[in-house]
Amino acid sequence: MAERVIIPLGDGAFLVAGDDDVRRRAWAIADGRSTWVFVDGRVYRIEPDRRLAHGSTPTHATDDVALASPMPATVSAVKVKIGDRVSKGDVLVTLEAMKMELPIRAPRDGVVRGIACTEGELVQPGVQLIALD
Repeated sequence: MAERVIIPLGDGAFLVAGDDDVRRRAWAIADGRSTWVFVDGRVYRIEPDRRLAHGSTPTHATDDVALASPMPATVSAVKVKIGDRVSKGDVLVTLEAMKMELPIRAPRDGVVRGIACTEGELVQPGVQLIALD
């Protein structure tokens, strides 16, 4: 497994570099106890391992996390409409934040059952933008 180094670039941006010569940019924002990370068109929510503190199991990412903005952003394009069939990895919504394009991709195959954003709208982190069946 390749060794990874994370280098802070400021304003929530990071460079993730490894001895395998692969470099990626990632963005992160803290929201209470959670940290939202955006990298390679995917959104991740990282939470403290609750098993250590409370003896319970940690929560797992769900559609509402994968289909939410990782940071305050402006919707630059909605690429689907209700009823569309989508495949895992399809770009559903494109956001713009901090002079970057942030594609929100389908975490799984499904059918679009709801759209909670419009082009030009400012969206907040953690709010689900698309609902899939």
